[in-house]
Parts: sequence; C-alpha cells; structure tokens
Amino acid sequence: MSRFAPVRWVSGLALDHWGTKATALILALVFFIGTRDDVTREFIIPLRVIADPDRLLLSDLPETVTVELHGSWARINRLSSKDLGEATLDLENAEPGPLEIDPATIVMPQGVLFRSVAYDRVDLRFDDVDERPLPVKPVVHVEVHADYEQVSTVVEPSTVVLRGGKRDLLGIASVVTEPVERTGVTSTLEVRKRLILPRDVTFADGGEEAPEVTVRVVVRPKIGERRIETLLPINSKTLAGIPANYPVTIRGPLPALREIDRLAAKDVLVAEARMGDDDEVEAPASVIYVDFSLTDALPAESRAELSLEPKTKRFVVRPIPQ
Repeated sequence: MSRFAPVRWVSGLALDHWGTKATALILALVFFIGTRDDVTREFIIPLRVIADPDRLLLSDLPETVTVELHGSWARINRLSSKDLGEATLDLENAEPGPLEIDPATIVMPQGVLFRSVAYDRVDLRFDDVDERPLPVKPVVHVEVHADYEQVSTVVEPSTVVLRGGKRDLLGIASVVTEPVERTGVTSTLEVRKRLILPRDVTFADGGEEAPEVTVRVVVRPKIGERRIETLLPINSKTLAGIPANYPVTIRGPLPALREIDRLAAKDVLVAEARMGDDDEVEAPASVIYVDFSLTDALPAESRAELSLEPKTKRFVVRPIPQ
C-alpha cells in the first residue's frame, strides 16, 4: 500500500461529492436555527398578596407560581425569574372559591409569549373582619410578706380593642399581660406591662408594638391585736370597785404590733387617773376615769396606726372602811 493512501482517503472524504455535502450542511444549519427560535421555558416567581381590610383569609396560599413562556431561544435564554417580577393577588377583588391568578399582573418581557401560569389549587375562604373590646387580665405571681395581705389587683385600662376575624374574636375571652413577679412584697405594687396578643388578631389601634397597661397590686398590712394587763395608778386597797390591773386591747397592723412584742408590758401602756363628776353617783361613792395611752417607747409611726380598747375606763369607787 502506498504511503500516500491515507492522505488520499482524507482528501476524498472532504472533496468528493462536495456539492451534496455542502447542501446537507446548509440544511442542518437552517434546521438548527429554525428549531432554536421555538422554545418554551418555565419560571418560578413569588406570589404577592394584597390583603382585604374588610375580610380575613382563612385559606393557606402558595408562596410561588410557575409561569410558562414561549419565544426565541436567544431571548428566552437571557431571561431570569427576576425579569418577571411577581404575580399579584388582590383579595379585595377575589371571590370565595377556587384561587384564580390574573396573568395580567405578571410583568411580560418583550419578545416572548405567555403560555400558562400554574400553582397549587386552593379554595379561598373568608371571614368578616370585626373589632371587639375585651377585658385585660393581669397575670400576677406575687408573694407578700407574712404580715401583709394582697387585697386586690387593678389594671388600667381595663379593656382593649382587638381586630380580626369574627370567629377568631369569639374564641378569645380576655387579653393577658406579661407576668408580674415579686416576692416579699410589703406595699402596693404598681408596674407597667405589655399585653400579649392572641394569635390571628391585631390591636385595633394598628400600632406595631403591643400597648402597655398599668397593673396595680394593692397590698396592706394584716390587722391583729394584743391584750395587755396594765397596772392602774389607784390604790385599790383603800377604794372598793377598782382592780389593781386592767386588760387593754391594742389593735392595728401587724408590723406595728411587732414593735409591741419587743417591749415589756409596763413599757407599752401608761394609765392616768382623774376624778369625774356624775350626778347619779351618791356620796360617799365617786367616779374615777382612767385614760390609757401608748408610751414613747413605741415609734411615732406605730403609735399613729394603733388603737386602744378601751381608751378610757370609768370606775365607780367607794372608800374601804378602815
């Protein structure tokens, strides 16, 4: 075999019947160009929902839709989902029933044709929007000191207006506050707390932040009493009708009574006697009044909170014959 045979074979492959081969090449190019200009492609774009101020949507909507476009290969290949923007659903104009998205809301680039839009099928269900005043319920976890008691809890304002679907509002009995937590409380507590918004509703005032209310936990001292035997400043050996000692009951707040507990009985009360006039008492009998008061051993604040029973005692006395 000649050493030039392979060369002649390649040359013949390229040059023999060149007219037929050129025609086939041209037809292939025409076919490629013709079919390349006819392509269809899908794009996924977000669904934007415009709420209806007078109705609440109860159905779950798809977050995206699929758009099918048709056009030249070169044009379609240069497009992205961002070029189409987003599909829009205006719930104010939507009717209950199957979800329908208007293709006219989708941005259509020049040089392409819209084929279809596909999305999850949803039945639109609505509830009328309403506003309803509801009571505010403070959440209070307060432990008071043993000598005190929690009298009441007051919240201002006592009501708040919620906005939402009628069915949602009917299922809400009250609106609670953030918890108030304290221990060892000895006086009225007043704090500002935010309201906790129930699900699927809003506050009617439209504010982004939850409104605050004032929670007042009214605390007061417990009331108690002490009974103390007091020495009377009268010589009971010379007068009949008067004892040597007399019991006096001291009433008031427990914290003030604690001040009495640390003192001896003789340091708590002072008794002062004075003669009295009484026309109904015949001689040799006479009337003596004994006035009881707290001593300065007690703080002035405690003395002001305590009361005595009796504060004054009347005795009818007679001399004891010698």
